[in-house]
Amino acid sequence: MTLYIDVLFAINFSMDFISLFATSHITHKRVLKKRILIASFIGALYSVFEFIYPIKNFWISVSVSLLISFVMCMISYCEGKVASFLKMIVIFWGISVALGGFMSVIYSLLNKLLAEYIENYSYEHVYSGARFFIIIALTLVASVVFGRAFSSEKNTKSVGLEVEFDGISYKAVALCDSGNLLTEPISGKSVILVSSKCDLGKKIDSYPELSKRFIPYSSTEKNGLLKGIIPQKIKIENNFVEAVIATVNNDFAGYEACVPTSLI
Repeated sequence: MTLYIDVLFAINFSMDFISLFATSHITHKRVLKKRILIASFIGALYSVFEFIYPIKNFWISVSVSLLISFVMCMISYCEGKVASFLKMIVIFWGISVALGGFMSVIYSLLNKLLAEYIENYSYEHVYSGARFFIIIALTLVASVVFGRAFSSEKNTKSVGLEVEFDGISYKAVALCDSGNLLTEPISGKSVILVSSKCDLGKKIDSYPELSKRFIPYSSTEKNGLLKGIIPQKIKIENNFVEAVIATVNNDFAGYEACVPTSLI
């Protein structure tokens, strides 16, 4: 039985990318697709290396494989708390096992079908045919995932955000997100999320606690309260809007703020 290194690399790269991308969607974790590409490349490279230089000790082999998957998740989802990160690793492992099992079932079925309907073929030819169809299937799935991943990243809309506090204007580049459905309970106004690392976020955090409004939120990671304020003026591009601005500890895939699409 002949196994080509480029085929092995392509199959593992596709499966790793699909698993990492699916994990980010299931957990609603915003990630940069470039990170997933790098992580998938590392995973596929390890698969090739392990095939050429197999580790004979079972427990060492398992430990190294777990370490590689941990590194892949670190690259893809490097932000967040430890508990949520470990949760994403478990989900990634589950998806990888499920995808691997699914492909094994398809491979077995194709082998049986080819063996039944194609006569005068050796087992190696049958295997080659099944492998060929598996590669096509993985390539098609990976192409769809790649297309959706990069088209969504390419079509990501950003806007200029300008907020005025005490006569001083603060500017930030904001991501438009239809998934931001937060509202302030008392006023019912939409909530603009701002990274506490930027100048606008630092200004909001410097306000007295008594002047802030509490905004309950729920995510896959935890539930809690955000602290926000209503500034004198908010301008998105050239339009003035009314909203509450709250700070969070992380950024938004490289952007300083996250604006709900309802305000655009």
